[in-house]
Amino acid sequence: LKYLVEKGGPEPHEYEEFNFIVKTLDAENLHEFREVINPILNINSLIGRSYVKPFGYPGDFYLIDHIYSNHVNADKKYRNWDIYYQNQEGTMAVRNRKDYFLDQCLRLSLKKQGVKKVLILGSGPATDVNEFLNMYGGNDITFDLVDYDQNAIDYSSAKNKEFEKLISYHKVNVLRFEPSRRYDLIWSAGLFDYFREKHFVYLLRKYINYVAEGGELIIGNFSTENPSKILMEVVSEWYLNYRSREDLLKIAGDSGLLNRNVFVEAEALGVNLFLNVQ
Repeated sequence: LKYLVEKGGPEPHEYEEFNFIVKTLDAENLHEFREVINPILNINSLIGRSYVKPFGYPGDFYLIDHIYSNHVNADKKYRNWDIYYQNQEGTMAVRNRKDYFLDQCLRLSLKKQGVKKVLILGSGPATDVNEFLNMYGGNDITFDLVDYDQNAIDYSSAKNKEFEKLISYHKVNVLRFEPSRRYDLIWSAGLFDYFREKHFVYLLRKYINYVAEGGELIIGNFSTENPSKILMEVVSEWYLNYRSREDLLKIAGDSGLLNRNVFVEAEALGVNLFLNVQ
């Protein structure tokens, strides 16, 4: 491990070795492990940022934006660590999640005439919205973005300044947000990973009432099959509520939604699942 840190991180042929070190760590050795990798546990590396949590929570908007853009620090001290991080299944699944959202918006733009409205719960950097509007301008979709972090709103607002007429921002906890309209698509990429089941059920029951006729609500959730789970927890202290397809369908049932068209999809790696309620 010291060798990997001293030389600036693992090369691709050393990923398996580093992953083995992480997966076989026990509680007694965790402190020593963090001491050894301490030189990279800062905001200059993606692993470090997820550990330091400069905004007070894991998976902040800045980290997610860097994952979306496949960012790699040019500094040789961090470069290989970032390349390693960007090539883990959990990270790749986050990028696939963005592509899934883009596909949903494109489908919406094609299936319905006139103005379409999309609500995003836990909007983060809104990189996905930015990419969609850059690729498919003039599609008559407007976006309402809800996030509790003013830093995230400021960041996404600056990023999407050219589309400000199409985007509204709401700084509020999704548990307390009261929409004033119905939406053709209500989307949440990863926020529900942090909710216990009772809050998940509460929010499903709440927001299904704001889905327009013919619309749908889609909730992303990391699968129990996430190969990056141990890496996230051991190295970054990044904990999620992992759920299987069966778990998500049970939650839909507990929310009283099985009288609707309910199904679960996944991105290509099967790491991110999507509960669809129509």
